[in-house]
Parts: sequence; C-alpha cells; structure tokens
Amino acid sequence: MQLSNEAYNLVYEKYKHQHQNRFTHILGVVEMALYLADLYQIDKEKAKIAALMHDYSKYDDFDNAYNLLNKEDLEECKKYPFLYHAYLSAEEYKKLLGNDNEIYLAIRNHVFGRPNMTKLEEIIMIADYTEKNRTYKECIEVREILLSGDLNLAIYKSLEYTISHSIKNNQLPHPRQIEVLNEYKLKVEKL
Repeated sequence: MQLSNEAYNLVYEKYKHQHQNRFTHILGVVEMALYLADLYQIDKEKAKIAALMHDYSKYDDFDNAYNLLNKEDLEECKKYPFLYHAYLSAEEYKKLLGNDNEIYLAIRNHVFGRPNMTKLEEIIMIADYTEKNRTYKECIEVREILLSGDLNLAIYKSLEYTISHSIKNNQLPHPRQIEVLNEYKLKVEKL
C-alpha cells in the first residue's frame, strides 16, 4: 500500500465526524498539489502525502505539542499561534508515517514558507492558499495567477495578502514571512 493511502486513512479517520469542511479543504489542497506536481515535475506521491498531512493537527490542543515540539518551536508558536498546527502536523507526519525531510519541510512550512524553499514546499504552500474551495477574492486572484503559470508571482501575492490581513487584525507578521516576501519580490522583479 502506498504511504499516501495510509495518510489519507489517517486524515479521514480524524476528520470524518468533526470538521468535515477541513477534510474538504484538505482534498482540495491534494488536488491542486497533484496538478502542480505534474506541472513542475515533482514527485506526486510526496506532494500527495504532504498535502494530506498539512492540516492534520489543525484542531489539536496546544498541550499535545509539549511531547513533540522542541522548546524553541513551542516559544515561537506561543508568539505566532498560526504556526502551531503546521509544526505539530509535521511532527505527527514523522511519528505516524515516515521521515522524508522534503515532505516534513513542506508540511512544516506550508503557512507562509521559508527562504530558499524546495519546489515541494512552494507547491504545498500555494496549493493550501489557492485550492478550489477557497472562495475569497484574494484567493481567487492568486489562483488565476498560479493557473496562468506564474508560481513566483502567486507566492508573492499570497504573502502580500496574508501579511496585510495580519496587520489589519493587529497581529505582527512573522519576521520570516517578511523574508520570504522579499525573496519572492526579487524573483518577480527579475522577470
């Protein structure tokens, strides 16, 4: 049995009774990730596993983190709570399925990426933002950019929107978020 089938079963069992909208979102991310993996010639099995597991711990209690996250990650998640589910989902992937570092990083960094991302990390990050069940205006705009073939611009615009959203909600963006934004701004300007 492929590992992605195992990942599917884990996610299905976790979300079949509660948070069915999250399961629908996850399947949307899988669909977009597989499309992008094909387009950018990335391992589809890895893309599928990362997409399935990216929100595995979305609703888990923060207390679960103390056994899986190191002290630095715990402190970072206290300051930036939106990272918690990504870090914990990545650790759950390692605990439950495997230790492929590329998949691990794609899950861990799916919220807003990191400098020098792998193509798999880029795909999972942008698939999460642009999957077909996301219907808000900014997502639709970024999805159109992505489907027109401009991955770098799609990532840049998604970061611009998420940072703007944080600021409007009186939350400071993560410093790494700004780093990634600046990296992709340079990539877009080079074209």
